[in-house]
Amino acid sequence: MTDAILTTRSFFETLNIVEKDWGTWVDDLRLCDAETQDLLHEIELTNFDRRRGHQLCKQLQGVRKRRRNLKEKMELLRSIKEFVDCNRQLKISLFKTLTSMERTEESQGERSYYPRVRNDLELAKDREAIQSQDVRGECCTES
Repeated sequence: MTDAILTTRSFFETLNIVEKDWGTWVDDLRLCDAETQDLLHEIELTNFDRRRGHQLCKQLQGVRKRRRNLKEKMELLRSIKEFVDCNRQLKISLFKTLTSMERTEESQGERSYYPRVRNDLELAKDREAIQSQDVRGECCTES
């Protein structure tokens, strides 16, 4: 597979991932916010010893780190999300282009040539061998 096809496919897949997963990331962010509120209310409204306080603090820290990672990922990919939203037709065209490129590459691997004039060339001998197999195959299938 050529670099052009790999690069185009990679770009197309990135667009698809961002478009498909964006809603999940937003939901995960909301979940982190809700979990943060749960922990903060637990800290505010209950009595706890030092050990339990440390556990709550570590849990809160973990939730905040997950939230930060999500926000940073979304911040980086927001431009791509906006690009996809504004260029739906481009994404469709990119898919068609990628499909065409892959078909072209596939057909290039199947190319053959048979000489028209020079029957002394190796390609002409290959053609004769294929034709004789076809003729024998046709005779056998008719009986």
